[in-house]
Amino acid sequence: MTDVSLGDELTRRVEDLEERVSLLFQEHPAAETNNGVGTANHVAEAEDSRQLATRLLAHSDLDVLAARLNALGHPVRLRILLACLDGPLRAAELAAQTDMGSTGQIYHHLRQLVNEGWLSASRRGHYEVPREAREAVAAVLAATS
Repeated sequence: MTDVSLGDELTRRVEDLEERVSLLFQEHPAAETNNGVGTANHVAEAEDSRQLATRLLAHSDLDVLAARLNALGHPVRLRILLACLDGPLRAAELAAQTDMGSTGQIYHHLRQLVNEGWLSASRRGHYEVPREAREAVAAVLAATS
């Protein structure tokens, strides 16, 4: 697959994902309030989001979910993901970038990202974001933005 067709495919999949997320989180028209008390629309919206969160959490291994999310919870790891989205990089190339830390610190962050599936080692010493992880990163970031 060429870089152009891969980019087109990724764009199509992200657009599809965004559409599905928007269907899940459709915004209801602003409800009128009466002395600060919301109308039925606010109650329905809160109930929908509560039910969605309950379903997602109930069907997840919470230990695995917490570890995966924790791996994204450091600015350097997010910088590493951003850098690796353009293609495979070695730890030394990442360490050469500003604000990444020493090579030892980079390896620590890389190990966490690889262990949780956010990165893969494509060749000895080269790290990249696997396709399925790109979609998950897009979904997590879209949900938290």
